[in-house]
Amino acid sequence: MIGNVFTKKFMLSAMLILTSAGAYAQSSLSTTAEDFNNVGGSGAAFQKVWAGARSAGMAGGFSALANDVYSIYWNPAGIARTKGISTGAAYTSWYGNINYNFIGAVVPLSEKFRAGVSLVVMDYGNLRATTLEYDANRGNFNANDMSFGVTIAGAMTERFSFGATVKYLRNAILDMSADGVGFDAGSLYQTDFYKMKISLALTNLGPDRSFSGNSLAILATQDRLNTTNEKLDATLATSGFPLPLNFKIGLATDVFQGEMQDQQLNVAFDFTESTDGPQRYNLGAEYVYNNIVALRAGYAFNHDQLGLGIGAGYKFKSDDFLGDIDYAYNTSNNFGGIHTVSIIATFP
Repeated sequence: MIGNVFTKKFMLSAMLILTSAGAYAQSSLSTTAEDFNNVGGSGAAFQKVWAGARSAGMAGGFSALANDVYSIYWNPAGIARTKGISTGAAYTSWYGNINYNFIGAVVPLSEKFRAGVSLVVMDYGNLRATTLEYDANRGNFNANDMSFGVTIAGAMTERFSFGATVKYLRNAILDMSADGVGFDAGSLYQTDFYKMKISLALTNLGPDRSFSGNSLAILATQDRLNTTNEKLDATLATSGFPLPLNFKIGLATDVFQGEMQDQQLNVAFDFTESTDGPQRYNLGAEYVYNNIVALRAGYAFNHDQLGLGIGAGYKFKSDDFLGDIDYAYNTSNNFGGIHTVSIIATFP
């Protein structure tokens, strides 16, 4: 009986570690009194995985430059000035054969307002089950995360845009799940100073959640309450965990300012303050020739794993739609490379 209780607790601990860390180590591992940054203090860490190859190629320096369907993730205000109906899909091959998938769409509601929807699924694949009684070969189980969001954004003036997202979040492992809601909000403003854009974004605001499911049910004995020593139905209690709340400030501008014919050099910088990690800095650049070919590079500073990002993109036109295809490669300190491919189709 004691072994079964320990087994359930072991499974619960593994579950919480998996969903909190989620193979996306975005923070310093130090937890000393002098340098404590609450690493692992939140769940639903999949919400911090970058959406889209364009932004990944710029190593996450992107929120003030966001102006396509992937703005739903980076800064909801960015979809306010999209043209026509826009759809996008992205696939990321993450650490340890973990797959991240994003699909989204933006439609015009009026001249000034846009609506967007997005679906994110992170699949951890088949994992080998292990218990205290048996080291391995106890079969396989699956874990996955999912979010579905609805976004509304508007161009309030010629320079200022605002947007907000409400999303349903679900973390699942075995037959257990944690469900809840989260909120994102963002703004985007273009200044007269070198046409620099300034963005503010608050993401993953929401209440704590906890896991529930059949695997938390156990049979237990309690001598002081049950003199016949019969087994009683019981349930393991799980603690709630918060979402990875982020506050982000972004800056972006075109260095060439239109002085180089058919050429742009976009530079973007993001500063992020998180509740579950240290302050992070992301610097990215994008060279665009003739609005067709793009080359990108960037670096993520103060991340314990992520660093250099590089990428490229190609735009093409047809009579019916405009298309974008992008690729990015990101390095990590210990887990190999990360590959991201994304597409956009816009119907004017």
